[in-house]
Amino acid sequence: MGRTGANARQAIMLNYAVAALTGFIFFRGESNYISEPWFWPAGLMGIMFYIVFRLIAKTTQTNGVAAASIATKMSVIIPVAVGLFMLGESRNMLKLLGIGIGIIAVILSTRSNPEIKDWKWPLLAFIGSGVVDASLNLFQVWMVSENEFPSFITTIFSFAFLTGIIHHFTFPERKVSGMTYLSGAALGIVNFTSLLFILLSLSLPNFESSVIFPINNLGIVMLSSIMAFIFFKEKITMKALAGIMLSIAAIALLHLSN
Repeated sequence: MGRTGANARQAIMLNYAVAALTGFIFFRGESNYISEPWFWPAGLMGIMFYIVFRLIAKTTQTNGVAAASIATKMSVIIPVAVGLFMLGESRNMLKLLGIGIGIIAVILSTRSNPEIKDWKWPLLAFIGSGVVDASLNLFQVWMVSENEFPSFITTIFSFAFLTGIIHHFTFPERKVSGMTYLSGAALGIVNFTSLLFILLSLSLPNFESSVIFPINNLGIVMLSSIMAFIFFKEKITMKALAGIMLSIAAIALLHLSN
């Protein structure tokens, strides 16, 4: 967000507030969330959302953007493993091949080679991101019904905002710029709808999480590379082009495997 003049930490905090408000305003469900069995676990997940963001920020600060990007994108391995081994999802050659090609695509799509100076931060970002995604899947399977998804998401983002605002007041500089407000608002709406989309996708009877998470991850990798070329005029190298092509191939294989 540095290009826009927005403060990334503050924008993330505000994004959680806007995402929670989106749920309260547009998806009025049960008013007494606190009585639901998933309420406090969802609150814990909201705290994890903010902690994972801080881990990614720390990884970027200590090891660079490339290391943080690979750590978060490769974390898809964790929810995939949960789906395959804990939830007993199908394992076949097309799916395993698609996952393998997807891992290569993620590495190739990174625009610079990472130089790992401190392994603990990318490792923690990898684990944190993966655990959050895997937990979403387990909640969807074990505790949260489809009609409760908006309330569940609203609870997550509410706790994430509370964690962020508490952290915000530990900084001496607390002034928030107009561009930061705008960035946070736009990001909040996108985050709410994307999380709702993922939960709805996971609830589809004919799609397994070990397919949905990699497809979602690879779709983001592919689109971000294309948008960087179109909007930011970044040069597409042979490495990046190979990453895009392999992403398409992996998505096709994963879809066919289902």
